[in-house]
Amino acid sequence: MSRLDRAAYERSELDWNRLRRYAEKVARETRAPRGTRQVVERSERVRQVKSGPFGLFTREETYTVDVPRTETDAFWVLQSRSWHKLEHGRGNQPDEDQRAFYAYCLTVKGGLVVRLTSETEVFFKGALTFWDKKTSEQPMTADDVVLFDFEAERYYQEKGRFTIETDRDPDRNRLKHHAKGVGLSLALKRLHQS
Repeated sequence: MSRLDRAAYERSELDWNRLRRYAEKVARETRAPRGTRQVVERSERVRQVKSGPFGLFTREETYTVDVPRTETDAFWVLQSRSWHKLEHGRGNQPDEDQRAFYAYCLTVKGGLVVRLTSETEVFFKGALTFWDKKTSEQPMTADDVVLFDFEAERYYQEKGRFTIETDRDPDRNRLKHHAKGVGLSLALKRLHQS
């Protein structure tokens, strides 16, 4: 877009109240399905077992079974971004693989949140020896809302032992909308209409 458009965008104000009211309306009215995933839980059960000579006695035995069930997310994903860093260890040092997944979401109660899932894997001589996964959630900030107004900046760098690949940040040279918050409003509208 031209400099004039970018200057007008920078002067625009983010209307949080309007965005929040619209988000609550979309959460109430959308018919779009939310994400699901399969979860396996262990369940303890008790059974009667015959024992002793000729099966004259009975005793209780506890055992576990895997019970699969489907969990439905309490949110809809409006947009997602990622960051990935791979570091090859020197000599006997381990290789380390770090990933971060950013999901910009609308909750079922109408909240606008960012869900961050980070994973770290450490490999000693090719064998996985450590794995950690954490998920956190925080309210969207003005910086998060601005991400919807720009194209994602795709970045890849391979330098020595490190490789970094990301689309987490906005490309400030590729503006998509004329005012702050329009991109998020359109994402909510797409969800509302689906």
